Amino acid sequence: MITRDDILGLAKQQNDVSISIYLPTHKKGEEVQQDPIRLKNLLAETQKQLKDKKVADKRIENLLEEPRKLLDQPPFWRHNDKGLALFISEEDFEYYRIPHSFEERVMVSDHFLITPLVPMISLEGSFCVLALSQKNIRLLKATRDSVDEIELRDAPESLEEFLKYDVNEDHLQHHSGQGANAQAIFHGHGGARETDTQEIINYLKAVENEVTSIMRKRNDPLILAGVNEAVAEYRKVNHYSRLIEQAVSENPDPKSNEEIRDEGWKIIQSYFLQDMYNDIKRFGDLSGSDKQSDNLSNIVEAAYYGKVESLFVPVGEHSWGWFDQERDVVHHSTKPKDGEHDLINMAAIKTLTQSGNVYALNRDEMPNQAPIAAIFRYA
Repeated sequence: MITRDDILGLAKQQNDVSISIYLPTHKKGEEVQQDPIRLKNLLAETQKQLKDKKVADKRIENLLEEPRKLLDQPPFWRHNDKGLALFISEEDFEYYRIPHSFEERVMVSDHFLITPLVPMISLEGSFCVLALSQKNIRLLKATRDSVDEIELRDAPESLEEFLKYDVNEDHLQHHSGQGANAQAIFHGHGGARETDTQEIINYLKAVENEVTSIMRKRNDPLILAGVNEAVAEYRKVNHYSRLIEQAVSENPDPKSNEEIRDEGWKIIQSYFLQDMYNDIKRFGDLSGSDKQSDNLSNIVEAAYYGKVESLFVPVGEHSWGWFDQERDVVHHSTKPKDGEHDLINMAAIKTLTQSGNVYALNRDEMPNQAPIAAIFRYA
């Protein structure tokens, strides 16, 4: 998975020739076989762009030698995600499988194209899911595309294991005759075995005690997965401050760790985007002031001088031109020419490398539906 640090590293690189290639890929189906053909076509386009820039043929062959090797590696194409991004220079060749799709694109410049990767910055982060079950308690650590189980050494793995403990009634604070049904709590309604309410509470307390200890060290957001009754009972005994309000409300027993992660991701992605939502609101609150702008020229100039605190860029769009720093003038073009850049990409690079925030949105989600927008550090 590509991280913010990876993207920042790409943004900082400046080479005589920097090649960025983006193509959508497929995890399964007949289209998987078409993915290497798509890359072959994009490498041909890359070769054309390099020739147009008068790059020597031998140099072109050296630049494209490593990426061309991927075309004849069937195992490589069996592990695709939704997108593939390649970054080629004479110093290095890197590629990343990306869990979101983007349009095919090739850019040859003196820097890499990073704007298609910006959504990964906002959605980078780890989270945990606690699967509440009568049969199998699971604490999972996850990211957007990975999941691993965290070992619970002290907590019981199941209610059955917990009830086998030779603990006296005073320690359990056992109160018989309350008639809570374990099956009802962990599976919704009905069930064959009657279990005392306090036994259920003590079971969840034993789980919560270790889970909270682990989570306080990790400081990740925690999502509960379980039927509503089990989730509600756990919330009563919970002491972890970053427990997410929304839960995966279904029995986790039949689901794999990967399936539980995917359900958790649907919830957590909004949490990870909260800073972006806050900055969108702040952009609106600053309307009419000198601390925000949706003017491309003003934003590009501000980005070069480290003035941009938060930048909003539209997904898949570009604008060609260059910034004359001697005269503080931004020049615009309808198509790329020698010495010109994608100004939106350059604004993103300058903002990221000077500790600013960059967010990518669809055009209709952009502040003022503008081609670019920014909040400035100072007026």
